[in-house]
Amino acid sequence: SNTGNVTLDFGASQNFVLTMTGNVTLVNPTTEQVGQSGFITLIQDGTGSRTLAVGNQYFGPGGAVPTISTAANSIDVIPYVIIAAEKILLGSAQKAFSDAS
Repeated sequence: SNTGNVTLDFGASQNFVLTMTGNVTLVNPTTEQVGQSGFITLIQDGTGSRTLAVGNQYFGPGGAVPTISTAANSIDVIPYVIIAAEKILLGSAQKAFSDAS
């Protein structure tokens, strides 16, 4: 469960799953590694309407934070790549994953 300020530990993982129980801000990390890439999965809790904000080391498409789904229990995936120290590029969110069976 994640709410408030969250620091991703790029030294320990390259893929992250955050269950949003409140609004989340990804604060600037200190463990990023140039060339690293992966995914950040965001899961809205049963309430939904949680928002995502980021620190100034994150760069989004068009200079904006990627838009995420806000419906309760929504699952979104944001790809990222680290291109330099203190420069994490975020891709557009792939939104609203659901059961494909």
